[in-house]
Amino acid sequence: MRVNSTFTGFFNNRLVMRSGIAIMMLVIFFIASSFRKHSDRDLRSKQVNLIIRQIGHRLLLQAGDSTSRVLPVAEIKEGTFLLKFENEFVFNHDSLMVLSRGLLPKTQFPSGYTVTVQDCMKGDIVYGFQVNNTSPDILACRGRSQPPGCYTIEFAFPDFYEDVKPKKADIDPLTGSVEVHPQEVNPKLEELKTATFDYPLINVVYGMLALLVVTLLIGRFGKIFKPALVQNQNHSIITEPVSDFPSLGKFLFNVKGQRLLLGSEATSLTDKECQVLEVLHKNFGELIPRETLMQKVWIDEGVITGRSLDMFVSKLRKKLNRDPDLRITNIHGKGYRLETINEVIA
Repeated sequence: MRVNSTFTGFFNNRLVMRSGIAIMMLVIFFIASSFRKHSDRDLRSKQVNLIIRQIGHRLLLQAGDSTSRVLPVAEIKEGTFLLKFENEFVFNHDSLMVLSRGLLPKTQFPSGYTVTVQDCMKGDIVYGFQVNNTSPDILACRGRSQPPGCYTIEFAFPDFYEDVKPKKADIDPLTGSVEVHPQEVNPKLEELKTATFDYPLINVVYGMLALLVVTLLIGRFGKIFKPALVQNQNHSIITEPVSDFPSLGKFLFNVKGQRLLLGSEATSLTDKECQVLEVLHKNFGELIPRETLMQKVWIDEGVITGRSLDMFVSKLRKKLNRDPDLRITNIHGKGYRLETINEVIA
């Protein structure tokens, strides 16, 4: 009798403990579920907001402005974000295009997006381009620089919060416009979404079963799990801040460190290579005469030859060839121009 009583008490104690853990985990599960309704939507909006602020920050750095502020990015309507600046500034069309396509890859947005630059005072659109997944990108007015002025930049993402794509569309033969029928949007995904949100009890049952299994496993194999958890505590998590270096095509240009950064790889530059590239970068898309380059780079070194300049440009080209869209063009007898090579649609 004593043995049976002891065994029963031990079993009951373990059962009560596991039941208590299961109930506590279910309570946490229900509390967390109540806050998840808009979590994915809000997270997506915040991520794009931060990326757009980064684009504004790098535009100011490329313009030589490291003091004025990038004002808070506002979502003026669903999927449309407005970037504002504290002061007037100047920017290069290609730089804005490269920054946007690098930080906002179109593969992450089903319908692509449109970027338009507007005059703060008049409200006129002074520049813009469209990145699309289903048709060629519209990249107009390449190789130009916008004069100093007060500008706002609008980023518009069609279907920004939509997870489904249109099944088919009708084309009006008179106007050529496309009409999408909302009731025909991917019915299988619609059924799945309806089942998920109209019958939450199924999700709760699955959650309870999963939590019960986890609780039993913890009770059964707790001793096995503990060493692994202690061992994991010795590993530190390394985080790195977002770089403030200006963009140069797909590279980041660390002028002070004399390096080109591409992902986790760094390419070292000599003193003269860095100076030549810095002059070309500050005048991106513009023709820089040979005499101007030689005067700015070798101003205190007496007489030099054009052959020296050509040698440094040749070395720079080899170091930039990891970005196939970036090149240094030689205009025979005149000078050099740093530019990008992408499909140009007038």
